[in-house]
Amino acid sequence: MKVADLREHLAAALAGALRRPEAEAVALTADRVKAMGVALAGLDADAEVDPEALWVATRSAAVILGFHQEHVRRLIRGGRLPAQRVGGDYRIEVADLWPLLEARYRPPGRRRIRPRS
Repeated sequence: MKVADLREHLAAALAGALRRPEAEAVALTADRVKAMGVALAGLDADAEVDPEALWVATRSAAVILGFHQEHVRRLIRGGRLPAQRVGGDYRIEVADLWPLLEARYRPPGRRRIRPRS
């Protein structure tokens, strides 16, 4: 899929979510669009990407999640966030950020994130 097409799809998803009455649905969709947008930042509009294979660096993951970079590294080292070590940093698949984003909108007491098998 071309980056430009994916950006249009994300804009349409956000516009659709804004018409929904549930605040949590709007917020979760906005968080997902933000994550994908950060992963697409800097890519040429004509570039081909696989939305399932997008990744971000530790710093970008921290921006997406609203955490400090070191907290993201602790989540990785603790096994709660899958990542690959590349040079002196980590690569995190955007899809692996979804459980952390979704945890924000769960009722209290059910926010524990389990490591993926």
